[in-house]
Amino acid sequence: MPALKRAGLLVAAIAAAVGLGLVAPAHAAPETVVHQDARTAEAVAEAMALAEQVAERQQTLVALNRRAAARDRELIGHREVLATYGYHGDPDAVRAVLPLASYDLSAGFGLTGPLWEAEHGGQDFSAYAGEPLVAVADGVVTEVAYAGPYGLRTILTLPDGTEVWYCHQTDATVVVGQEVALTDVIGSVGSTGNSTGPHLHLEVRPAAGSPVDPMEWLRDRGLEP
Repeated sequence: MPALKRAGLLVAAIAAAVGLGLVAPAHAAPETVVHQDARTAEAVAEAMALAEQVAERQQTLVALNRRAAARDRELIGHREVLATYGYHGDPDAVRAVLPLASYDLSAGFGLTGPLWEAEHGGQDFSAYAGEPLVAVADGVVTEVAYAGPYGLRTILTLPDGTEVWYCHQTDATVVVGQEVALTDVIGSVGSTGNSTGPHLHLEVRPAAGSPVDPMEWLRDRGLEP
């Protein structure tokens, strides 16, 4: 506490003590003077201790306000990132985001035709080559490799065992065993493997089993691809 404030408190405490009759008059007996001086000193000490407590509480409040302001700024930034990838709800309740910020939907789940040996097992997101791909949820990278018609494929395994396949990538920025958080960049759009142009082929396989419609999986998590 600054010296001037301390001095001011001391003067105020002494003035209060005088007002209470704690400071002895000049004609008081020596024993009375000693007794009243002790009471005055005690009052001053109590006043100083209270002032110190108030100052500490004020400093704590200032620190808490600064942390709250920083948290608000961080939350605003987090909201903006989530919105970029299609999520507009409560940031604390987010379960998944879209894999791309900019895309056009193309071939959907379950289609058949000459482009596929069997039913189309995922959802295609057409985008420019090199467009960043992000983790749709928290998970662990369990594969980064060329996989025949899938081209360069990254598999992200979520905590519940669901596998998310990112296929036809130009490159990958993660390695097997790496833990990634939702919206972390994992690679980029490409046209490797059996592909007629740059796009992401996204597959969702619960419990590492058969694929399900990625669009329904994303919608169940509050997204509108």
